[in-house]
Amino acid sequence: MTKDHWRMVKNRSWDRYKKIITDFLDWDAGRQTITWAKHINQLLSHAEDSIPKYYDIPIEALCYYNAFRNWPINKATITGELDDENLSILISKSYIEKIGYLTPEGYWDFNWEQDRFVINGITYKPSGDTQTAQAKDEALVFMVILKRDRDTNVEFVEKE
Repeated sequence: MTKDHWRMVKNRSWDRYKKIITDFLDWDAGRQTITWAKHINQLLSHAEDSIPKYYDIPIEALCYYNAFRNWPINKATITGELDDENLSILISKSYIEKIGYLTPEGYWDFNWEQDRFVINGITYKPSGDTQTAQAKDEALVFMVILKRDRDTNVEFVEKE
């Protein structure tokens, strides 16, 4: 512990805050069903390259449709910079834990390089993620910045 134990906000107030934030995302706001296309790490029998395959995992999230920029995702081109940010999603840590995808360290177990998200029929790939809504000693919400992925054809397989 690096700080003194004197507090202006009591533990009971923090617990109430955590419940309000989590309930808001889980029950009120974060209710749009989207598809988390979780990449399957599987080599073919002779270790040749294959078309990526994904598990179809429906999740509920609060989609933040590019009304304000979270942070710029710029791509330099000869004619100038292109801004590739399209939207972000907010999902509570408790929801990710409930569906079984929280790491032992308490972070969302997703592959930011190979997983995809399908929202309103459009495929997106993660381009940044962070935890937000810190409440005293833990972050309560995951935010994933998404940009359109025009190159990936998402092919789902049955989950065993």
